[in-house]
Amino acid sequence: MSVFQAMRLAWQGILANKLRSFLTALGVIIGVAAVIALVSVGQGTTQSITAQLSSLGSNLIIVTPAPNMGVRLTVAEAGDAQSRIPYLTAALPMLGGGVTAGWQDQSYATTLDGVTANYPAVRNATVAEGRFFTDADVTGRQLVSVLGPTVVQQLGIRGDPVGQTVAINGYPTTVVGVLTSVGGTGTGQNQDDVVLMPVSSAQRILGTAYVSMIYFQVDSAQHAAVAAGWLQAIFDHEFGRGQSVNVLSQNQLLATLQQATATLTLLLAAIAGVSLLVGGIGIMNIMLVSVIERTREIGIRKAVGAHRWQILAQFIFEAATLSGLGGIVGIALGVLGARAIASAGTIPATVSLTAIVVAFLFAAAVGVGFGLWPALQASRLDPIVALRHG
Repeated sequence: MSVFQAMRLAWQGILANKLRSFLTALGVIIGVAAVIALVSVGQGTTQSITAQLSSLGSNLIIVTPAPNMGVRLTVAEAGDAQSRIPYLTAALPMLGGGVTAGWQDQSYATTLDGVTANYPAVRNATVAEGRFFTDADVTGRQLVSVLGPTVVQQLGIRGDPVGQTVAINGYPTTVVGVLTSVGGTGTGQNQDDVVLMPVSSAQRILGTAYVSMIYFQVDSAQHAAVAAGWLQAIFDHEFGRGQSVNVLSQNQLLATLQQATATLTLLLAAIAGVSLLVGGIGIMNIMLVSVIERTREIGIRKAVGAHRWQILAQFIFEAATLSGLGGIVGIALGVLGARAIASAGTIPATVSLTAIVVAFLFAAAVGVGFGLWPALQASRLDPIVALRHG
């Protein structure tokens, strides 16, 4: 008997019990679909985080007060630190807080970010209408604002927003510009839902003399680690204690988050892979039942000259075909599931060719591995004993 004949007999055995064959492959189908969908979610989240960090700007170092240290940052400290480190090309102090924006009889809860005039250059932001505020606006504590597109939409501002008066927590501000829309992030954050004002004016509105964080821009990625170390030393000396602030470079943050999401993706894949093993056990059980049901058939084939390897090949092909078909159907369902998740818009999902190939090969290996024992049992049957069966 040729290999082709063994495959044909295996296929006939599958078609002889269609419902049982489908139920046997169902575990593999679910396992493959789950692996592809969950890995797609993990990889999509990684890409979304990478894009979100890239949108902050390039070669950035973020300094924030360390928790429970009683440290507060100021605008002056940002400029002082920049002047002492040659690798730093810009310093951007930022103050954030929740506010209520009002226009005529409309109001909307949003986020106020107090920044300096170099915000567009440091954070890769652009203005679609009007202009950004100037150093003179910051120095003069002018009540001017740049609105995100979502704020304009939610307030229902009619006509040109530039020149309109929008109240921020009751303070009348003149709109001088509207930001270019950048959309949302994979974590659900709307980056267009913001009001930007001079940091000095934001401090007045939010009732504080401090800032929440400071962005420092480095001249190159190669100098980021050195600059971060110097910043840590400068602020620790300033506040008279170690680890007074958290200093994290953009590359460090990206590497940490990518490592975390990669670990999560691997964990999700491992959990989904358990269902593949369960599917493999199902294949083995059904194949053992099939061997018992076809014992007499096996005896007849051996009696007319079939070799052990031919019997072995037939049952292995049958198990491999079941797992292979289950893998193909599972791939289709997994891809559709990943696209459905991505279309929902709440969780990013990116279908990976590597995940598809690995899931299919694992499914095929599970089928062959768990089908080997029943196939060996069938090939070892004594033809005389098998003929007496049933």
